[in-house]
Amino acid sequence: MKTAWDEFVEQQLQIPAVRQGYKEEVRLLAIGLELAKQRKSKGLTQAQLAVAMGTSTPQLSRTERRPENVTMRTLMRYADAMGMELDVKLVAKRV
Repeated sequence: MKTAWDEFVEQQLQIPAVRQGYKEEVRLLAIGLELAKQRKSKGLTQAQLAVAMGTSTPQLSRTERRPENVTMRTLMRYADAMGMELDVKLVAKRV
């Protein structure tokens, strides 16, 4: 059963600019979720990883929650602190 909110969202996603913004947010969220997933797979808390990176826990939290303004240098430090390597790839879009 659809709620009024579901119907509103469905209606808003019919607007091209809204749909594009939504898709971008989903992609950004996926990056942050992947960062957190990798951190957790290494058994690290945000506080532990922040210390290893030389940053604060709130800053690390922002990196995982809202990664849109994160620099490549920060991502490299994130990977290094987990004993990983950052590997950026451009791949064909899924249709």
